[in-house]
Amino acid sequence: MRISVAICTWNRAHLLDRTLTEMQHLKIPAGVEWELLVVNNNCSDQTDQVLARHADRLPLKRLFEPRQGKSHALNAAISAIR
Repeated sequence: MRISVAICTWNRAHLLDRTLTEMQHLKIPAGVEWELLVVNNNCSDQTDQVLARHADRLPLKRLFEPRQGKSHALNAAISAIR
């Protein structure tokens, strides 16, 4: 089974950091493959630095969507799902 998780964020680097830290403790069942897509929705905070810190510990795919808005960000995530 394959699971894709999408997080769309705009200037919430502190909350994103906490979320990604907690996600490192997930227990993934055998036979499950997952990917974590994080869409930077034109952030002006430390989002990219947070993503870089967690990139080696999660199956993280970093995306950037310059058009602000949740729909644009979600559409970017959907188009990138494996």
